[in-house]
Amino acid sequence: MSELRATFVGRDRERAALSACAARARSGRPALVLVDGPPGVGKSALVRGALSGFSVLAASGDPLESSFHYGFAQQWLHDEPSGDPVDVGIRLLGVLTSSDEPVALVIDDAQWADLPSLQALAFALRRLHTGKVLVVAVTRDELPDGLRRLFRDASRLSLTGLSVAELGELAAHVCPTPIGAAALARLRAHTGGSPLHAEALLRQAPELLADPLGFLPAPRGYAMDVQDRLSALAGETRALVRAASVLGEECPLWQAERLAGTPDAILLLDEAAAAGLLEHRVGGGDLLVAFPDPLTRAAVYEGLRPFERARWHLDAAGICPDPAARLRHRVSAVSRADDTLAGEVAAFAREQAAAGSWAVAADHFERAARLAVSPRDRGVSQAEAVHALLLAGQTCRAAELAQEPNAHQGARAFAAGIVEEACGDGPRARELLELAWRHRDPSFAGPVATALARLALSNGRLTEGHLWAFRASGAGAGFVQTMAEFAVGRLDKVLDNRLPDPAVASSEELDLLTGRAAVRLWTGDAAGALADLRGVSGEVAEALRCLAEVRAGAWDDALSRPRGTWTAPFTVSAQAMVHAARGDLGVARALLTEWGPVSGLARAFLASAAAFADLVEGKPENLSGIRNPEISLAAGLATCGYAGSIPLGILPISALGAEPGDQDHRRLNPATGADARGKVAAATAPFEKALLTPDPFERARAEFAFGAFLRRSGRRTDAAAHLKAACEGFRALGAAPFLERSMQELAACGRSSDALTAQESTVAGLVVAGLTNKEIARRLMLSVKTVEYHLSNVFAKLGVSSRTALVALLVRGQPLRA
Repeated sequence: MSELRATFVGRDRERAALSACAARARSGRPALVLVDGPPGVGKSALVRGALSGFSVLAASGDPLESSFHYGFAQQWLHDEPSGDPVDVGIRLLGVLTSSDEPVALVIDDAQWADLPSLQALAFALRRLHTGKVLVVAVTRDELPDGLRRLFRDASRLSLTGLSVAELGELAAHVCPTPIGAAALARLRAHTGGSPLHAEALLRQAPELLADPLGFLPAPRGYAMDVQDRLSALAGETRALVRAASVLGEECPLWQAERLAGTPDAILLLDEAAAAGLLEHRVGGGDLLVAFPDPLTRAAVYEGLRPFERARWHLDAAGICPDPAARLRHRVSAVSRADDTLAGEVAAFAREQAAAGSWAVAADHFERAARLAVSPRDRGVSQAEAVHALLLAGQTCRAAELAQEPNAHQGARAFAAGIVEEACGDGPRARELLELAWRHRDPSFAGPVATALARLALSNGRLTEGHLWAFRASGAGAGFVQTMAEFAVGRLDKVLDNRLPDPAVASSEELDLLTGRAAVRLWTGDAAGALADLRGVSGEVAEALRCLAEVRAGAWDDALSRPRGTWTAPFTVSAQAMVHAARGDLGVARALLTEWGPVSGLARAFLASAAAFADLVEGKPENLSGIRNPEISLAAGLATCGYAGSIPLGILPISALGAEPGDQDHRRLNPATGADARGKVAAATAPFEKALLTPDPFERARAEFAFGAFLRRSGRRTDAAAHLKAACEGFRALGAAPFLERSMQELAACGRSSDALTAQESTVAGLVVAGLTNKEIARRLMLSVKTVEYHLSNVFAKLGVSSRTALVALLVRGQPLRA
């Protein structure tokens, strides 16, 4: 087994599956397992870890021996087999079944197995019905014909590269010093997550991983193999491959041809492809050549002598039409710091930032910092790189870069401040950013003001936020300026702002659209917010999109939204509210309890989501004394340390209003008590107004509240109409607890939400809520047999045959059948 050098990490799912198959084999039921994946991915190491307690018959293939008769069978049987495959198969079957101990037969590199051995194995396995036998085939390609049919029903484990987290576990075993997340991400991209190659590089050159712009080599053994294949090529083909390595992992053939000085390079491709060094395809009208993987390109490139690399990079800068590629080649050709070139690279980075290409901008700001001689220029470029990385969503890499030495005090404080903001520490971020403003440089003064405006507005300091917003410039400035105008009461100015469709908007206009979307959302226009956000990218836009989708009833879309960095509490709060509304309280609580200390509006959102979960769980003491939703919201925000004036629509679900139950309605509407009869007409006005909301969930809650009020006022027919509407609304959203309450209230009117009787409707609602038949019987004070009788009637009337189908029918809004 050739891959056992790698330290084994990860693969929890695969290890569990293989262990289950091994346990089955130990119990006397033969098990077949197929493990496939690219070379070096850890297939053999996975198998070896599951063979404890087995007597192992192992055979491994070799391409040079695939034509030898019984090459595999000889390794299994430890002698020279003779006769036809049937005779050898009978011997093999005897070996597998004769022992009282478990036996594992391993076929490693099965793609190179010889045909007679496969025929003998097939004969044995077709007759293996009982026995403590585990058969494992390990292959990098599809199985050979002789085994494909036999392993058709085998448990298949397909291995891919390790994840970044798993590579971190590997690095902890191998490296004496910690490896950062950004470096691990580079390692995964470079090696494809291969544990064999990743471990080799971690042992060989861990310091190179820390430099995001540095060249990553290939493992020495791999590089030697590539160089051997390269040296076997004809001179012109070799020159073509080496030129391609200078141009990158992929390039147009004409560029490699011109750089190498090899006319008619297309005639050389077959030789390079046969050696496994180049591949070719058509893309964008050009014939492109590429290396099979980053390691192959690295092995060829590092074989160039330093002066060859510098000369070829300068030549490449003269032939590449792309400005970014020309600049990259010029940078790769220099061997010392150069302020002039650093200035050009920083200017290009700012152009990319203005166009919203933050990842490209970050790379070039880092290159500019490395090239700069001036400490001031180096520090400023480094801080701008941190800013660009955060806007590109690469928080870990930004945090690592912000910790590097920086001689410019203002730039150092700016970089640290925006990282603290992204990590949720608002007070510390404000302190650092105010220091950055005092020692500001013109290149980052606008972003500092933008960040300070964002912090002030999100913590309710509206006057301060307005002041900073109109000093802001760059990414996000339009958003904070729009929000500042809204915060000081200039709503008409914000909504009347003529802005283009997002598809044709500039980056500045996209900022303004994002701000206007927030205003639309917070004034109750979720549809308008989603229209403004259509096609807009970025962390703030994603969080607002999630909030708007909850308000618009697109709950499944909202749950699929990714979390951001500093906006994550807002997205998580919205998603937790959806889970709570659907009865998944465990999921909601888990989302809300994974946060450390947060402040301002983020804290208000999380607290509001927790209050809503309490409401769904039935804890009215958390809402005691609440008479007006708007007053309760303001009180809740003040409790969270938020001093600003915030509109009710800011929350994805009105969490702090009273739940419309019996006790709450008597408190919210005094007319629902003994004196209700003479005051019903006046008391219905607030409910009728609430029904006008465009929010499907709030409208369903209003229908429920109105129906409950009318039932208590003796108007059961009118109440039933509103309660049926509530049922339909909750059913469409999957809000199971609310649907259950609505069905119970409807049953109390002597009606049901469908063709069911009142008792059948109540039983169905409790099934939807997840109760067992015994729990339903206990709650309704019925016998279990009676519950089963009602449930069988429900199944018959609604045309379903299981509890799962019933839940899908009632909760997901499928049509009901009498």
